[in-house]
Amino acid sequence: MAIEPTNQEVAVEIGIDEVEVERYRQEALQLGDGSWLVYFSYAMPKELRHRFAGSFTAIIPNSFSKGDAKQEG
Repeated sequence: MAIEPTNQEVAVEIGIDEVEVERYRQEALQLGDGSWLVYFSYAMPKELRHRFAGSFTAIIPNSFSKGDAKQEG
């Protein structure tokens, strides 16, 4: 089972502060390819959304398989 990305991992991926992720993050859904679609609040300032897939969403690639492998082994 894949682990949902942390606020820190999301922050690194989309290039904003972890505090901003914490403030505006709403939910995350895992996609069929293992990546995560992370939804943010409509209150999130436009300047923080420059790397989003849609207006208030970011796709976080599935890079957590290494962590999963450690748990299995």
